[in-house]
Amino acid sequence: MAAITTLSLKNYATTEVDFVPSKIDSQTGVVSYFTSASSYDERSGATISISLPKTNSTRVKVKGKVSIPIMDSIVTTKRIDEVVATFEFSMPKNSALATRRDLRAYVTDYLSDTLITKAIENFESPY
Repeated sequence: MAAITTLSLKNYATTEVDFVPSKIDSQTGVVSYFTSASSYDERSGATISISLPKTNSTRVKVKGKVSIPIMDSIVTTKRIDEVVATFEFSMPKNSALATRRDLRAYVTDYLSDTLITKAIENFESPY
């Protein structure tokens, strides 16, 4: 098992933003990370969880989430909404490492593809 350390993610300006471990929920297996900010509600967050197979299941699931708050322009410490992205990988426990690496690589490249970029930045449909 990896040590729980700071999660560093690049923003659009390619600046590393540190997400510091904040909470480990032993019941759900979810680890929560938050950025530092001038107010509690202004923090961006990230979570990750890994579910190993139980009883008759053969699947390992890795789930994650990243959220960025949208703050009020008048009361700058008031969160009015957030943008959220989630992901879930579901893999047979006996899948080959090469296959799992391909899956991660495909998803990484998919997220940087023009199709996804236009959908997120311009709300442009693929058709």
